[in-house]
Amino acid sequence: MSNVLPEAAGPALRLLRRAVARLPRGRARAARILCRLLKRPFVDVVEPSDLGVQLVLDPSDPFQMEIWLGAYQPHVVDFLRATVRSGDRVLCAGLHVGYMASLARRLAGESGLVLSAEPDPVARAWAARNVRLGDRPGSAPIRVFAGGLADNQGELMLYESHVLGHSSFAAPHQGKAEEVVPVCRGDDWLDSIGVTSLDVMVLDIEGWEVQALRGLIRTLDNSPRLRALIEVSEWALNDAGTSPDELLGLLRERGFTLRWVEKSGSNFEHGVWGELVVDGRLGSGDVLCYRSG
Repeated sequence: MSNVLPEAAGPALRLLRRAVARLPRGRARAARILCRLLKRPFVDVVEPSDLGVQLVLDPSDPFQMEIWLGAYQPHVVDFLRATVRSGDRVLCAGLHVGYMASLARRLAGESGLVLSAEPDPVARAWAARNVRLGDRPGSAPIRVFAGGLADNQGELMLYESHVLGHSSFAAPHQGKAEEVVPVCRGDDWLDSIGVTSLDVMVLDIEGWEVQALRGLIRTLDNSPRLRALIEVSEWALNDAGTSPDELLGLLRERGFTLRWVEKSGSNFEHGVWGELVVDGRLGSGDVLCYRSG
């Protein structure tokens, strides 16, 4: 991938982004329409625009157009805005194109630290350009492990996807190729860079959440104020040989209160909220984890 940045978005595109971002609904549909109309990558500020995050955007990717218009996982954005404070240590895995990590580094400030892992080489290369684009005063540094988080050290087969963000250790999703990539225990990697605890975590790794958390047990136990948002996808967890019950049970054993993410917004302490997780009832696709008190 070339290190030469595409041209910045022109006035018309910037005006379009601001107009669509203000819509109460329909932004995801607008993103898919723009995928058919826009042809060349460009650089622009992404929503929420007040954080000033700029990314290189590929208009052929619907997810990146959703990011540009503020329609991509808005509950995760609300969670980060509510929980990340200056000086925090934040783990955002996977890295994808660097969107969530870039938001987190602006919120954590230059005294903070953002950590991530990304086994997909295509996504990691795209994200690396975005990380370099965001290297400026007032932003936290980002450290990225070029592989996957797991419960052991070694190598695993990665099923690469045509869709950035869908590559998986569990099973092919829109399969493109297979590649052996390095994996590590998160505890060991964090120890190697001098990190013993975390303040905020976002974990969305296509069904591999249980394996990643098993490798982070020591860090979880050293992080009494950790707030986490973790994807719970039954089919993806099953593909990985685990289950929602196993994932939720692991988190309960570490002392977390768990709530299904059913609503989000700045009026909630953690940016998201919902009913308490009850055994035998599978709720929405993400769970809020925090320790009472």
